[in-house]
Amino acid sequence: RRPPRSTLFPYTTLFRSPVHQAMRRCMTTLAPRPPRTVQRTAGRRGPTEPAERARFRERVRSVIAEHAPGPTREGHRAPTSPEQEAALRAWYRTLYDEGLLGADWPTEWGGRPDHEPWQDLVVVEELIRARAPRPIDQVLLASHVLLRFGTDEQRARYLPRIRSGEDIWCQLFSEPGAGSDLAGITARATRRDDGSWVLAGQKTWTTDGHWAQMGLALLRTAPPATRHAGITAFAVPMDSENLVVRPIRTIGGALEFNEVFLDGVVLGPQHVIGEVNQGWAVAMSGLEVERFTVGGNVVMLELLLDDVVAVARRVAAPGTDAYDDTWAVIEQWRGEYEAARAFITGHAERATAGTSDPTDAPIAKILYTETYNWIARFGVELVTRHLPLPADLEPVAQRLSDAWLWSRAMTISGGSSEVMRNILARRRLKLPSHERVGRT
Repeated sequence: RRPPRSTLFPYTTLFRSPVHQAMRRCMTTLAPRPPRTVQRTAGRRGPTEPAERARFRERVRSVIAEHAPGPTREGHRAPTSPEQEAALRAWYRTLYDEGLLGADWPTEWGGRPDHEPWQDLVVVEELIRARAPRPIDQVLLASHVLLRFGTDEQRARYLPRIRSGEDIWCQLFSEPGAGSDLAGITARATRRDDGSWVLAGQKTWTTDGHWAQMGLALLRTAPPATRHAGITAFAVPMDSENLVVRPIRTIGGALEFNEVFLDGVVLGPQHVIGEVNQGWAVAMSGLEVERFTVGGNVVMLELLLDDVVAVARRVAAPGTDAYDDTWAVIEQWRGEYEAARAFITGHAERATAGTSDPTDAPIAKILYTETYNWIARFGVELVTRHLPLPADLEPVAQRLSDAWLWSRAMTISGGSSEVMRNILARRRLKLPSHERVGRT
């Protein structure tokens, strides 16, 4: 019914990891409970939170209720009409105006002096629970990069347009021969005598590239002395001459990804972000933000389980052949969810306190994205076995189908599970890289 435990995190027995402790505790606590108990406790919420956080949460909910456009579908987040695009841009502008996005920015660029890091997590949680459009990862990444590495001129030019919803950013990192292996990029930028740059090459899997105004690009600008050297970050206007965008339709029928061709795009030196040939540091700084965001959306697991339970209550009622079997599997998945929630909550607290381990984010991402993929698969199998469903369950079935079709992309976005495991092997387990193994 599910991959063996070893495929989730194959080395947990080698060290006392918090995720290992959380998983053991949850599985021990939950194992003896009968199916009827699972039905009663599925979808439960955590303990009461502090009054300050509860007040902020209520404020976030009121903003969502008043201003959010209609609910989104997983894997169908990009607008499909001018009306949808206008509504999305207005929604992002509202989030900034209300201090729910960009609140952690310096006050001179629109940040709030009373911002607390936990507020960002509350905003994400409530947006997910309301199924409202969430912040665009590439825009968050670009904002972070501009604030940390950009010049004052670049910040003054780009940041206000991000806050107003005028500029959507995409991420021109992956290439046909270098997906999660960013050090393998071959698209290049060549500097001319007048200081301008000529860009050439292809990027792929560019999320939102077909409606973005700007792209954050990694391009090779010098022969690499090491794998990570000779790379530079650029701010690329997506309406540049000799830049071509070709949308890629996903298995779910959406237009989310794109191919981007750079065939002699010319940019001035003011488009370089950070130091020339030091783009690797720029990219890694931004990707840490993206990986935390991807890994922190554990609330989506909660909603996914709620949908699975809603179907199971109708198709696996007491007295049916599927009763014991179905609820036993759901109990197992709820244990997975509780373990992921326990670790990711701890990761968020450690990150807020500045005490997180560099490997916390990869662990959180693996836990969240792979558990999401497996639960979504089980949900679709449950629906398929009991078709046709009652009419009132059709929206639930649609959400489970969307989740299943989109879930595999989530295990790749922000660094594939294989790359995350390589990071854990090197940084947490101190295993040698394959290059070192080959030399020995």
